[in-house]
Amino acid sequence: MDAAVNGTPEHEQARREYIEALRAHRNQPGGFWVAANDAQAAAEALTGSRAIQGLASAVLLSDGASRIADRFALMDWPEVLALISKAGPAEVVRQVRAAEGSDPQGRKWPRGKTHDDATLAYCTQLGEPACLVPPHA
Repeated sequence: MDAAVNGTPEHEQARREYIEALRAHRNQPGGFWVAANDAQAAAEALTGSRAIQGLASAVLLSDGASRIADRFALMDWPEVLALISKAGPAEVVRQVRAAEGSDPQGRKWPRGKTHDDATLAYCTQLGEPACLVPPHA
């Protein structure tokens, strides 16, 4: 799929085949889990925890938003975090959209979709009392 130009019949055919191959592995042991398709996938989530003391912020990015670093390599992760801190999540989305728009056929950055969702959650003031969850009795 990555070898074909986005929007061509060859790309569309390769994309259909790719999607069918993914379906065979989606929400299956040994595959990957997508809650959008099956709420039970949440039981398979990899989780962890960390005390919020000492953390200034936390950010979650969808795969479409993370394209700025992991697909397009326009900046590294420390630069992404600095951009979010300085200019906010909307700037990351703007830069992702600009990159996608500069390469609509996927020649520079091969990808299944020309545009993908680009969602960020940026949490600050983690140690503030308003952000603390009271312990259960």
